[in-house]
Amino acid sequence: MSCPSASSRYKYAIRMLQRHGEQAFKSQFVNERWRSPLVSLRVANTIRKHAIKEGTYGSFDPETGKGWDHMWDKPGKIKSIRLPKETKRERTREARALKIESLLEQADEKIEKYRLEKEAQKPEGGILNLIKKISKGTRRKK
Repeated sequence: MSCPSASSRYKYAIRMLQRHGEQAFKSQFVNERWRSPLVSLRVANTIRKHAIKEGTYGSFDPETGKGWDHMWDKPGKIKSIRLPKETKRERTREARALKIESLLEQADEKIEKYRLEKEAQKPEGGILNLIKKISKGTRRKK
């Protein structure tokens, strides 16, 4: 079962295109009020698609009402050159990687410094220090 052609389905719209051409798509200001376009954009798009299927896109025959004039198409949006924003994690990834690399360069020095400080905090070995430690004992405060 095939769908009916655009010419039989949208007779009024095609008749308005034959009479008025491009002006049929535009709103009109009459008697201090705006009138809606004679052919809605939805119907116009259906007629346009049907003209593409039939191979009559690019020329409009006002006698038969077949086809679509390419001048009736609206120009598309001009896309921005700007890249998508992305997430903050993705945007700052390079800066974080540089920070980690610089910290890794200093890591060996910091580890060595920490080990030396811990070694300096330890009491000296030997029998005298062992005796002092034992003599202090575990006195409980009263």
